[in-house]
Amino acid sequence: MKNIKKVSFVLLVSALVSLTKAHSQNPVIQTIYTADPAPMVYKDTVFLYTGHDEDKSTWFVMKDWHIFSTTDMLNWTDRGSPLSVSTFKWAEKDAWAGQCIYRNGKFYWYVPVNAKGLGMSIGVAVSDSPTGPFVDALGKPLVSGGWGYIDPTVFIDDDGQAYLYWGNPNLYYVRLNNDMLSYDEHLGIVKVPLTDEGFKLRVINAKHTFAWAKSIDGLAAHTVKNPADNKYYWYVSAIEKNTGKKVIGVAVGSQATGPFTDVLGKPFITEHCGEGNINPTVITDNEKQPYLTWGNQELWQAKLNIDMVSYDQNTGIIPVPAEKKDWFVSKIKGTVNSTEKRFTTYEEGPWVYKRKNLYYLFYPAGGVPEHLAYSTSKSLQKPDWKYGDTVMSVIRKGGAFTNHPGVIDYKGKTYLFYHNGALPGGGGFDRSVCIDELNFDANGSVKRIAPTSGLSQGVGTINPFNRVEAETISWEQGVRTATLKDTGIIVTSINPGDYIKVQQVNFKKPTSTFSANIKPISGGQIEIHLDSADGELMGICEVQKNIGEGRWNTVTCKVTPVTGIHNLYFVFKGKGEKLFDFDWWLFK
Repeated sequence: MKNIKKVSFVLLVSALVSLTKAHSQNPVIQTIYTADPAPMVYKDTVFLYTGHDEDKSTWFVMKDWHIFSTTDMLNWTDRGSPLSVSTFKWAEKDAWAGQCIYRNGKFYWYVPVNAKGLGMSIGVAVSDSPTGPFVDALGKPLVSGGWGYIDPTVFIDDDGQAYLYWGNPNLYYVRLNNDMLSYDEHLGIVKVPLTDEGFKLRVINAKHTFAWAKSIDGLAAHTVKNPADNKYYWYVSAIEKNTGKKVIGVAVGSQATGPFTDVLGKPFITEHCGEGNINPTVITDNEKQPYLTWGNQELWQAKLNIDMVSYDQNTGIIPVPAEKKDWFVSKIKGTVNSTEKRFTTYEEGPWVYKRKNLYYLFYPAGGVPEHLAYSTSKSLQKPDWKYGDTVMSVIRKGGAFTNHPGVIDYKGKTYLFYHNGALPGGGGFDRSVCIDELNFDANGSVKRIAPTSGLSQGVGTINPFNRVEAETISWEQGVRTATLKDTGIIVTSINPGDYIKVQQVNFKKPTSTFSANIKPISGGQIEIHLDSADGELMGICEVQKNIGEGRWNTVTCKVTPVTGIHNLYFVFKGKGEKLFDFDWWLFK
């Protein structure tokens, strides 16, 4: 990518040495920024569908989706970009997080895009091949609902029933029909209740904030920021231990999700809380005067002081006057939490997975920065989600403020796909896909994992005596990939000092020669090293500038006989920039 190419030579060398020693594998794609991984197992191959963050983005600028594939979980082959926003004539922008699935001999890719006049919507693209090309299956959105209709995940149960989940900050699902292009209109779009039991209250240590409380109703709460001290104040409905009465508590913290401290050591409001849904809410008038209001049929108000934990004693607690009730109600409806009305940890990006008759819903949890969590249900027909735990904590070093899970079983192992911001120039809007192994306890709970530098072992090897595409890469430094009309995907932007690493290459018999399909530009050499970028030199393939007059040619060189499983490093040398383009390689 452009910003990586601009890194100084000194930094490139230091990065080369450190990466070689660390045997890094994460992020698994380095040629572009990738986000929102959606892995799919088809036959013996994992296909990885990703979003694509544009370089140097300051927002989620995403115009197309990309596909990569592997059979060993270490080396990923770039399959290009067979789907973009322009595929959907009714869409304007935002190629955000989607997922592809196979059924009835076709591949269905569900993706969220910003539809003209409709806002965020979910479209369906279809193909006869897992790598495309994909076409718009409907010519219109499958579902539309504006902001929040994002991040679809699709799942086909053992009985053949397919489900589509999506949503931020709410969680929705439909039961897809067998055609995968429509859904059960009778059931319609189901809004999943985001309960404390199912998705855990977002406020940290919510149930341990008030020592005087027998219980709290975290869904009847409001968190606001006080501009006077830049602290957050949490107002929540509770039941007092000693009296058993419904009251309102207040606590203060430095973050919107806490943890909060009970500065009063007692309930804040004890009057007129006995009936109905009290839902404490802070509203502000045109003079920026805050009021705490609560109630049901009858609304009550208290004029808050600047400290937000006391109220004007002269005014006291009074009913909202009839002539002001409509104004109060409209202000309450328009109020936004400091947590944006997200009362539980569920944030976005759901992923449905099944293991031993138990359904798992993995999702980014929050607030921001997001961590990964999961809930479980024994049924999808009538889901009753129960919160599990954190799967992956917030990635502090090299993380992005978002995350996005994808979970698959492959060759006897379970893998968690996610993204971070660890590539050079990366961050919250330039993200990169990573993979770590996921494990379970005997009772089915998910073991918490910490992000690693990557998988240390694969589940297969590469046969070097068959043609291997140059864009099959475990790790690279400096190069990019491109799609050519006649040639397909190639490795390009090759400069001196760049390299490609390919892991677990299985030399079952001794080698004698190496061949590579090359299109020379300024010319140079391919140095073939074993097990590290400065490891044993197998051979050097010369790429003359004048061979083939700029056409694709196969260059061949003798190599040291080698047997066994090794990591290969193709280190590119030469003078000037843009040495050559690289299509494929093989040994004989």
